[in-house]
This record gives sequence, structure tokens and C-alpha cells, in this order.
Amino acid sequence: MLNRVLTVLLEKESLDEVSMIDDMGRLLSSVTRAGRLPAADAHVALLIDALEAQQRMGLGDLHEVWVEGNDRTLIDIVTPHRILIAQGREGRLGRWRHSVDHLRSALATTPSKEVTVDV
Repeated sequence: MLNRVLTVLLEKESLDEVSMIDDMGRLLSSVTRAGRLPAADAHVALLIDALEAQQRMGLGDLHEVWVEGNDRTLIDIVTPHRILIAQGREGRLGRWRHSVDHLRSALATTPSKEVTVDV
């Protein structure tokens, strides 16, 4: 079920990968373009770095991380136990986030399986 919601986001925003991990860094669900493997380990490392920086600087709660460069990454804390990671080469991070906001309730409550599906 969660794969269907992630697929909507993947297709709508021309992303290369959309994944959902839990608060322990375990992959709950992932959809990617054909021929790609989810980069969950790299995304978890990025999230850990962001959380450590936030705690050291006393900045309050972390809600999202935006990374721009050759690849663009959006990490969104959907709930304290569900973290969405969207990655692609093209597109606008603001549009990605807007789409995530529209799907937030489904992302937060849809049952998941630990599987990967190519689109």
C-alpha cells in the first residue's frame, strides 16, 4: 500500500527515487526508476549528520533537510517514526515538498512492507 503512495509522488514530480524509512533507519518501502537501487544507507547517514548538527547547535526540532547539487535530495520527517526521502536530478525541491504535504496523511498512516519496486 505504501508503495502506491510513493509511486504517485515518484511519477508526479519526476523523481528518481522515493523511500520511507523508520526512526531506526530501516527501509519500510522504496520505489525507484528502473535500474536504480535505493540509496537508503547514504540517506540515513545524511539524516544522522543533520540530527547531530541540530542537537549540537540547539536549533529545535528537525522537520526537513534540503540538499541541492547535481543530485537533489529532500528528507521530510513525516512522523517521528516515518521519514520520507526523495531524490532526483531535476525538479524543484519546493514542488516536491508541496506534493509531500498533500500526501502527508497517507504517508503517515498507510501500512508498509519492506520491499523495493522498480517503476
